Amino acid sequence: MVIAYVSQNYEENRFDLYDEFTDIENFLNIKEFISYYAANKNRDLVLLYKVDTLEEIEALEQISFSNNIYIILMGKDDVAFSLLAGKLGVDVYLNYEKIDTDELISYITNSQNIIKQRKGNSNVSVFTGINGGVGTTTITMNLAKTIADEYPQKNVLFLDFTDTKAVSNLFFDVIQPTKTIVDIAGVQSLELDELFHNGLIKLSNNLFFVPGIQKHTDKEEFSRAENIQVFLNFIMKIKERFDFILIDIGTFKDKDLEVDIQEMADDIFVVTEFNIPSMSILKTYIDIIDKSGWYNKTHIIANRADAYGSVTHEEAKKILSKGLKHNFEIDHSLPNDALHLRECWNEAKLVCELYPDAPFMDGLREMIKKFFIVDENAITREQLCNTSFFAKVKKWL
Repeated sequence: MVIAYVSQNYEENRFDLYDEFTDIENFLNIKEFISYYAANKNRDLVLLYKVDTLEEIEALEQISFSNNIYIILMGKDDVAFSLLAGKLGVDVYLNYEKIDTDELISYITNSQNIIKQRKGNSNVSVFTGINGGVGTTTITMNLAKTIADEYPQKNVLFLDFTDTKAVSNLFFDVIQPTKTIVDIAGVQSLELDELFHNGLIKLSNNLFFVPGIQKHTDKEEFSRAENIQVFLNFIMKIKERFDFILIDIGTFKDKDLEVDIQEMADDIFVVTEFNIPSMSILKTYIDIIDKSGWYNKTHIIANRADAYGSVTHEEAKKILSKGLKHNFEIDHSLPNDALHLRECWNEAKLVCELYPDAPFMDGLREMIKKFFIVDENAITREQLCNTSFFAKVKKWL
């Protein structure tokens, strides 16, 4: 989430508004915010806009608001001000002379739920690995199938955005798909007939799948500037139909499409292993996360965590967090279940189908309960109260 401040007096309020829970920008005026917003339309935003005149409220008409922005307007105790604010679609109008900290905490905390309702209650989760072979695709495929099987009331979509020749279609028994992710991103509507004609495959009553590219040359489609927004628009539109969208982007690469998909995602799962070479590679990626404002939605998953030669959780934490603002944790560990996983990979079979009681599957079900079938509040009231966030807001006011 981004919380943006718009203030009349920029120099007086030029202080760092970044803390553990929010990625914040400060702007001189509403035009500056519009410029920023245009470049960040895939992120959730809370705008705190302080005004002294009706003309400043009228400036909000310049913004074509989408459903991922929540507006808290702070102005004088004047009926004309509050009425105009409501007419223009402001979510909350507050008298800046009587700002109540607890009330403001509630509005900001609840804003995420309101934005979520506006956008639909679906969850977009991106899975990426620090390098090939760490189990990213295996984890993502088995998660999608297990959620669909064990929670039949949930509709699940698996999207394969890996930029190498995809193999996930083999595990879902789609040997030679005629259409892939490259085709479906260009659909003009969400009509099922068009989706199915352009690559969407129904695997069961509530599990759906779009295969990844089948030719190495197709990966060029991911890097074309004119295609990137098409792919992003497709993901935003398709959210209307699914509770969970799991996206496998393969090995992390600092490319525009991958970065933009992670930017718009609700959660990012980074798959690694617990050895020194993997920790070194992961540290590079963590630096990007730390600078990109993805800290809150990033979860580090250690696969084969108890394999021979693995570092401990504490050692991994020290390596990852050294020199960074945030303390990165290993959020979940999966066991070294090489016996079952090797057989399933060699035969292109899902672990959840052949060995539903394998140790790997026990760890995967714990992961589902921890990250997917839960009630989430990315920023809690307690977290906000324990920061200097509101001291800074008071200073600004």
